[in-house]
Amino acid sequence: MAIIKMIKNPPKTKSNLKKLMNYITQPAKTRPDLVGGFNCDWEQAFNEFNDVKMEFDKEDGIQARHMVMSFDVNDDVTVELAKQIGDELLQHKLFENFQVVYAVHKDKDNIHCHLVTNSVSYEDGRKLHNTKKDLERMKQLTNQMCRERGLTVVEKGKHFDGSQIEKGEVIAWSKDKYNLFRQQVKD
Repeated sequence: MAIIKMIKNPPKTKSNLKKLMNYITQPAKTRPDLVGGFNCDWEQAFNEFNDVKMEFDKEDGIQARHMVMSFDVNDDVTVELAKQIGDELLQHKLFENFQVVYAVHKDKDNIHCHLVTNSVSYEDGRKLHNTKKDLERMKQLTNQMCRERGLTVVEKGKHFDGSQIEKGEVIAWSKDKYNLFRQQVKD
């Protein structure tokens, strides 16, 4: 099972972008064969990202988007398999015309893959905007890739073990639903 999470507070300065790229590619957390670049050379990505921003005069604001794709500790996922899934995910035109640096980490209990996407398209200078539809498509693609490899997949309306969630059973609330319940308690 792979869960993709968009990291809040994207880098808004060049120095924060540099720190993020250094973090995801640092030898203490990954190996060179587990790092890659999509539409860029990962070792030169910081400069390449900035060259694109300069070319289109979009050097201010959000510098990149950061996502993490995490795999279930109970699945038999190797760092090589995680890299393969990351490679395959990027081939599905999710980030067409954008540069992406990605790295697989095994420094925590679970294997996970960081993806850092330039905020500006190298093709036409448009800014990257990930919609809910984009994230849903990414989720469906990762679920499909996990199924093909015999990994578990979380399905809507089911527990992690695949059993059906009973009507009225509360598992987790969205932020809006949680706030609504809190307000009702206050009232």
